[in-house]
This record gives sequence, structure tokens and C-alpha cells, in this order.
Amino acid sequence: MVDMLNSERLPAVLRLRLNGRHTLRRAFGNSLWLFFDQILRMLAGIIVGVWLARYLGPEDYGWFNYALVTVGVVTSLTSFGIGPVVVRELARRPADTAGWMGAAFFLRAAGAALGLLTCVGIAWWHSGSATPAGTLILVVAAGILFQAPDIIDLLFQARGESRVSASVRMGQCLFGSALRVFLILSGAPLLAFAAAGVAELAAAAGGWLVVAHRGGHGIGTWTCTQSRILTLLRESWPLAVSGAAITAQAYADQLVIGAMLGADELGQYAAAMRLVSVFAFIPMVIQTVSAPEIARAKQDDETLYQRRLYSLYRFMFGLFLVTALPLIVWGPAAARVLYGGSYAGAAALLPYLAFRLFFTNLGVARGIFITNEGLLRFALLTAIAGAVVNVALNVALVPRWGAIGAVAASLVSFAVTTFALEGCERRARANLRLMAQAIFFPWRRFPV
Repeated sequence: MVDMLNSERLPAVLRLRLNGRHTLRRAFGNSLWLFFDQILRMLAGIIVGVWLARYLGPEDYGWFNYALVTVGVVTSLTSFGIGPVVVRELARRPADTAGWMGAAFFLRAAGAALGLLTCVGIAWWHSGSATPAGTLILVVAAGILFQAPDIIDLLFQARGESRVSASVRMGQCLFGSALRVFLILSGAPLLAFAAAGVAELAAAAGGWLVVAHRGGHGIGTWTCTQSRILTLLRESWPLAVSGAAITAQAYADQLVIGAMLGADELGQYAAAMRLVSVFAFIPMVIQTVSAPEIARAKQDDETLYQRRLYSLYRFMFGLFLVTALPLIVWGPAAARVLYGGSYAGAAALLPYLAFRLFFTNLGVARGIFITNEGLLRFALLTAIAGAVVNVALNVALVPRWGAIGAVAASLVSFAVTTFALEGCERRARANLRLMAQAIFFPWRRFPV
């Protein structure tokens, strides 16, 4: 990647812009690694994910996703949201790396133990049913034991070495995809795919430990003090609550469908969501690239800051049109070709689920505004409100309207989080006007 940045094959305008600007070159190189990582995951999701759905069939695929979502929600509740705080401290005080990494590892390991015990309890609660849900949850939850080493990713984030983190994640993706393909070709049972996820996480844990050791920050060098643990807990709790609320909002529909409608309906819904989520990585890459420029504009020139925010909102709205319209028009036919006739329900749901990309794109862009304005507590309240609305509407609408009720509930809750509650905060009201102008008048370069 570094060689590519030095290559004469780069466009002349880009070479000129990068020449002599080491910070910008590093940011550009990191963005490229993140982009390639996401592209690989997208391709694996399409090829291996769709193949797995066809192989398992809607019912088994539904139970598989029910277990994944259940464990994912529990993990979000027990991860303590320490990531951003750890990255900040590692960037500010590199001399104290061993202490912060030790405290982060302790909290992540403690959270993993708590999460595993919670999942065991949920699996026991399912043990009385005739479904494979309890066993699947138990197997998938075993992967929590291998998630503590992923805090090493935070170290490389703080050091601006996305190449290392992306390499580990891409290796994990390739290993997991190859293992699933082998299991499909071998005619393996459902539980084998749950175990494959555990093996994938174990391989990733090994990769994180190796790169940390090579970088001179192996786990044996870490220290742990009570003061740093308390500091992380004190400063990260709003992020922990917000992250848990966002996860609950994102997955409430699948949990309610699985509990109320059964595994077959959940399999149809999850299969449609997989095709929609293929496009969800694009706004994240755009956020990574644009956030530093917008932050610098906030510091230097408020008008330039507003102009860049407006341009980002315009771009995100245009991106929604470019990605969602094909899903709405051709998505059902593509789903039938990819998944086969047994997933007719997924094909029918896809045009409706495509509208989630509107809120995904604008919500990601709004996150840059929230960060620059320091409105983290406001973001926490909107996330909690969105989660409550989503759960309540899913419980009310799914029994009446089925999976379409879950889609409606999710869209309404995202509208509440992204737009409706902006009127409760002065600075957010100004940002709401900016978003509205970008959506309704996208041909304007900047509002007067």
C-alpha cells in the first residue's frame, strides 16, 4: 500500500495533493486499507453468505441468525464501550501503552465472562423447547472467550496503522469463508457452522496476539491498575449504553420475528437484510475519509464547516439513491436468482428494507456532526429513545403485519433517532435544517 502511494501510476492531481503532506498520505493510505478490508467482507458476504443461506434453507438459516443476533446483543451489553476512550488515551500518552492495554484487556475479559454466563442462561431458558436455539446460542457464545484480544486493534488505530488491523481482519475473513465453504461442500450439519464462527474468532485472536508481539507490545508487557480500570469505566459508560441501545435498535426486529413468527420467517428476513447490508460499508468508508477534513474546518472556519457538512449530507443522499433504487427495482429478481425459490419471502421484503439505507447513510454523516459539537449525551438519549420505539413497535406490529411490520418499526425508529428528536437541541435544530436542504434541494451547492 505504501508503494502504491509512491507510484507514478497515481493520478497527477492526487500525487500533487499528497506530495510532502505526510499526515494526509497516512490518512489516505489508512483509508485504502479500510476500503479493501470492507470490499473483501462485502464479497465474502455476497458469495459465501448467500451460498450458506441456500445450503441451510430458510428455517435453519433463521435459527442460525437468531443465535448470532442473540449473542451479538449480549456482547454489546457487556463490552463496556471502552474502545474510543482507549484509543484516545493511547494516542495522547503512548508511553503509558502497557497500562492502558492491560486495563482494557481486563475489562474486555471480564465482560466476556459476564456475556458468556448470560448466554448460558439464555440457552438454558431455551432448553425446554424442541428447537435448536439453545444449543446454537451455547455454541456461538463460546466465541466470546476469544474476543478479548481484539482490543489490540485499538492500539493500531491509535498509532494510525490501519494496515496491520486490516491485515488481521482480512485474514480472519478469508479463513472463516474458506472454512464455511469446506463445510458446505462436506455436507456439514447446522451446528458445524456455529462452531466455524468460534474457530474464526479463535484464529483472529491468535492473529492479534502475534501482531502485538511483533510490534513490541505483547500481552506479557501489559500492566493493570485499579485507577485506570475505574477511569475507563467512568468515561466510557455513556458510550456503552449508547452502543447497547444502537445494537438493540438494529437487531430488535430479528429477535422479535424469531420469537413471534418462527425461524422460517426470520430466515427470509435475514436473507434480505444480507443483500441490503452489502452497501452499508460505503458510508462508513466515506465517514473515515471525510471526518478529519470536517473536524479541521470546524476548528478553522465555521462557514467552511457548515459547507462541508452540507456537501457530505448531499453525497450521502445521492449514495442512497444510487444504491437503493436498484434494490427496489431489480432486487426481488436478484434475490430469487441468488437464493432460489425457497426464499420468495426475502425477495418480497428487499424493496422495503432498501429504505434503511437512507437512514444508515444520513445517520453515519450525522455522527460526524455529533462528535464535532460534543453532543454525546444528546446522542445517548436519541439512541435510547430509538431503541425503545423500535422494540415497542416491533412487539405491536409484527403479530399483525408479520415481517413488514418489523420493517415499518425499524424505519420509524430510525426516523426518530436521525430526525425527529433533533428539535430538542438548539445546535441539532440547525443541523436538521442543513440535512433537510440537502435532501429536498440536493442540486444546490450550499444554502444561502
